[in-house]
Amino acid sequence: MKGALFTILVTITAMAQEPFTMKHDQLGESLAAYHLNNDDCPAAAFNAVKASGALVCVSKDKAFTYAGARHNTKRITVLDDQVVMINLTFSHAEYTSVLNSLRERFGNGIPTFTERSVLLILAKLMAEKEMTPRQLDNIPARASNVKWSNGVSTIELREYDARDPSFQSSNLTFSLDSALKEIRNNFDKHVESLNGN
Repeated sequence: MKGALFTILVTITAMAQEPFTMKHDQLGESLAAYHLNNDDCPAAAFNAVKASGALVCVSKDKAFTYAGARHNTKRITVLDDQVVMINLTFSHAEYTSVLNSLRERFGNGIPTFTERSVLLILAKLMAEKEMTPRQLDNIPARASNVKWSNGVSTIELREYDARDPSFQSSNLTFSLDSALKEIRNNFDKHVESLNGN
């Protein structure tokens, strides 16, 4: 009886630890497997990010849709020949539709909020110039963020894309947790080496 219970628990745990998929792509798949399903980022389109050790491609595919929204930008991050992050930006007008679609597929997720004071700092940093009073008035009172995690991968939906100081874009990221940790560690080591440590 104990053996059967152990087998059931191991099976349930193994099923829960599959990385998330986006359409026909699974986080952790090889770049070759990604290329079988997608022609948007040929090998030559990837750029090396020395500080993190990753390769990044910004897709030119403007027709790509996910969760009912057409995406403005699709970024693919590869580490050690594995797709470890897929990042999408899309019109803020599609945010509620994407959120509802994700909740339907993955459950409610864990909501958090970013207050206006933080959004103001991000907008000023990303604008790289003095913002007009009208631009400052467009900064929302707060932003909703929702996160889904299954122990090996994470989905993060941000109501506003931090790289867009106009607050007209939202952001959706699928990421492989262990790879993000490795990318952060590589980045920290790179910064330490620049500082002579």
